[in-house]
Amino acid sequence: MSELLTIEHLSCGYGDRPVLDDVNLSVKEGETVLIAGPNGCGKSTLLKAIIGALPLTAGDVVFGGESLADKSVEERVRLGLGYLRQTDNFFPGQTVEENLQLAGMSLTKAAYAAARNEMLALFDFLVPKLGQRAGSLSGGQRQALALAMVFMRPQRLYLLDEPSAGLSPKSAQDTIERIRRFAKEDAKRAIVMVEHRLDLLGWIDRAVFLSQGRVKAETSDPRQFLDPNWLSKNYFE
Repeated sequence: MSELLTIEHLSCGYGDRPVLDDVNLSVKEGETVLIAGPNGCGKSTLLKAIIGALPLTAGDVVFGGESLADKSVEERVRLGLGYLRQTDNFFPGQTVEENLQLAGMSLTKAAYAAARNEMLALFDFLVPKLGQRAGSLSGGQRQALALAMVFMRPQRLYLLDEPSAGLSPKSAQDTIERIRRFAKEDAKRAIVMVEHRLDLLGWIDRAVFLSQGRVKAETSDPRQFLDPNWLSKNYFE
């Protein structure tokens, strides 16, 4: 697999508060990478830096061999980056169908129809909800809609920020399983996911653990990050 994303000596933060310091990371085409670590270590900040929602103080993000330094969020999306935010990731006053239409505005009629069909097959429980206002959906249904809106547009890399946040254990398991199915249906789809329910992620390709704004550990063996002793050393300390 060829290298798709390269993060080089990345540093950034909020105002005069630094969060990430000299982070280096790469993601290959078709790879699913978990970003994990304690609260406040910079996981969501890293995704914001990649998508361009947060300016860098040092370093660079290279995507498909091209520096994103001067690219806006919109330009990065057009280049092939999809982004699921933790909050405000759908339109509560619109119906499920209207949310899907808004997400697929840039697609051709044929491409939209194909993407819609794929999403309604993946999140089949949304089919009877198409005429319902999104704000009245359950938590799991809302997150499914938000994911469907991100997945509607064929992208080379999807950035998912805590897709199971706030969900019940059953809904979280179901949501992560559908993400797994989406990831595995196309060998070229790459995903970088911030997620704290590590027990649901034995299928990922690689896990990267942050601590105090830096990469502390990395493993391609899910048995390691599911091992309490390894976690104690690399996650909680």
